[in-house]
Amino acid sequence: MDEFIVCFEDAPTDKQSCLCFIPTLAITLWVGLSFNLKGPRCYIQEFYVPTLDLSQTTSNSTTIINPSLFFDVTLKNILDDHSIRYGDVNLTFSYGQNAVANYIVPSFYQGKGKTAHRREVVEARGMPWDDALRAVSNGSKAVFRVDLAAKPRFRFWFWYSRKKGVRIGANVEVDGSGLKVHKDDIRLNFAASKGSAGLFALLLSLSVTLVLFH
Repeated sequence: MDEFIVCFEDAPTDKQSCLCFIPTLAITLWVGLSFNLKGPRCYIQEFYVPTLDLSQTTSNSTTIINPSLFFDVTLKNILDDHSIRYGDVNLTFSYGQNAVANYIVPSFYQGKGKTAHRREVVEARGMPWDDALRAVSNGSKAVFRVDLAAKPRFRFWFWYSRKKGVRIGANVEVDGSGLKVHKDDIRLNFAASKGSAGLFALLLSLSVTLVLFH
């Protein structure tokens, strides 16, 4: 106990200052690296619904030839100093108020600044094809919804952050070609941001550091 009193009441030596400062600095860095993390960014590059491709569908056909959804989803790690460890990534495809397909991307590791592509196909179930075909046949759009849910962990050196809940989504309009209308990549956006809690934790840790070494 006397050693701690000497450390704060008397003028500390350089060695004592370093020993006291290093643990606090490490905690501050860990808080900042664990909470103030951006990303990942996810985009829909391609989206194709063969049944809505009017060039492949005859007007008197009542049989759904291919009730599938083809998609290409890109996951970008925009951090140059963190890698990412994903658990299962859940993709849900909806039309109107109903989920019509689901796909799970198995867990994987993503390096710093890397991009991952998942180009897959899923079968739509319970899809109101008549309504969607009627829409594109009239020159309108069939609107699908793509939602992504994941809990990635971010790695800095050999430290992993706690799991970060990610829930993002976007609407995808499809026309009579069966393809998405917007040719550019469609970004899936966050429904809500939790950055304020991380910022508060970082400021609190920095404040403690300043008080101890003032």
